[in-house]
Formats: sequence, structure tokens, C-alpha cells
Amino acid sequence: MQTMAPPNGEQEQRFARIEERIVDVGRRITEVDRRVTELKEETNNRFDRVEGDLKDLKKSVESIQTTLARVGFGVAVTFASVLITIGV
Repeated sequence: MQTMAPPNGEQEQRFARIEERIVDVGRRITEVDRRVTELKEETNNRFDRVEGDLKDLKKSVESIQTTLARVGFGVAVTFASVLITIGV
């Protein structure tokens, strides 16, 4: 028993539609790759900014600690001076 061949051009039209779909999928994949790359760069930039902010914050905290240590030392010296002056 012989099978019937599809009508003229129908098979070519099917292949053309399949090829269009494949090309469309390729474009979509390219777009997704582009978006992923952009998001990766944006995320890296955000991490760099956060790291910079943390470094600045660390410097500020160290400055505050140094200032508090100097104030504490000044208070201790002043207290010792008062005790010595009073003659304890």
C-alpha cells in the first residue's frame, strides 16, 4: 500500500514554519543572554558600591573609636591631675 504524498508545497511550508520558530527561539535566547549579562554587570556594580560604602563606614567607626579613646584618656589625666592637686 502506497502512502499519499502531501499536496504540492505543503511540506515546504511546514519546514518554513519550523525554521521560523527556530529562528524566533534563537532570537529569544540571544535576548535572554543579553539581559542576564546586563543584570550581572548591574549586580557587580551594586556590590562594588556596597563594598565602598562599607569601607567608608569602617573608617568612620575607627575615627569615632580613636576620638573616644582620646576623650577617655583626657578624662583620666584630668581626674588624676585633680587628685594630685587636692593632695589625696
